[in-house]
Order: sequence, then C-alpha cells, then structure tokens
Amino acid sequence: MKKRRGAATSPRAARASELQHAASAIATALKIHGLSDEIRANRLLTEWAELVGPKIAQRTRPEGITDRVLWIEVATSAWLHELNLLRPQLVNGLLTRLGEPRLFDEVRFKLAGRSRRPLTQAPAARARTAAAATRSPARPATGETREQIVREVAAIDDPDLRELIARVRITNDK
Repeated sequence: MKKRRGAATSPRAARASELQHAASAIATALKIHGLSDEIRANRLLTEWAELVGPKIAQRTRPEGITDRVLWIEVATSAWLHELNLLRPQLVNGLLTRLGEPRLFDEVRFKLAGRSRRPLTQAPAARARTAAAATRSPARPATGETREQIVREVAAIDDPDLRELIARVRITNDK
C-alpha cells in the first residue's frame, strides 16, 4: 500500500505506532496523571516489612507521609531510641529501595498510640466514640484483682509493654 502524497504523519500517530513494554507504558501513564508518587507512597505502607526487614517491621509501622515527613510508629521507647541511632542507615535503605524522586525529606518516630494530630473519623466510628463517652467510667481494679493482674503481666519481657498492659487492665478492672 502506498503512502499518500502530502499526508502528514502526526506525532501522536507516530507514538502510537511505536511498541512499548507494558511496565513502561503504565509508568508513563501514571506520570502523566501525577499518580506515580502516590503509588510509591502506598508501596512504602504495604511493603514495609520487605523494605525495612522483619526485625524492624515487627516493632514499627509507617503511619504515612505528611509535609514530606515520614512518620513511623514505634512499639516501645527502647526501640524508638534504637531507631533514632539507626536513622541514617534506615533512611538510606528506604530511599535506595523506593528510588527517585524522593518521597520524604525527613523521618520522625513516635510511640504507637500517641497521636500528633486528631484523626478524622468515619460516621460509624464517631457514633461508637459518642456511645463510649456516654457509658459510665470503668472502675479501677483494687485489692486481690489488682495483685492478680500484676502477677499475670510480670511474665511479659518488654518493660514498656508490661507497664502498658498492667495500666490498661487495672484501669478497666479486667
């Protein structure tokens, strides 16, 4: 078949006729729509154990990236201290595995359960919170019950975790 004389080949038609690998086409589409950083940030959350290793992953959880700061929740204060010492190696490993451009400029650690800002709740969660607020407060454990709780939690090796569990159980008389 002959090419018509005078028929111009548009750049779009030329690009469409070029073959690409699927991975390359998907990466290009994500970049065009501004989604590649979101996908990479989600990968950080979903593949945390593979990115940092099982030992750190057991004691940490990425909370997310806010204002170019990666927030990581840590199980105990001892691990928080340890990770602060290991911060340069941890950051370099994450940046190497996640690639460029950088998703975050800084890493901050916080103890799990201590929020730096209020979380937005879904309507059902707000209803549960409101219902809990209207219930009468739990009586703290006293006497023999308190002593039994202290004996039971003594078997926990981690001192921070032991203290936390004892405080919660004693406060709620369970």
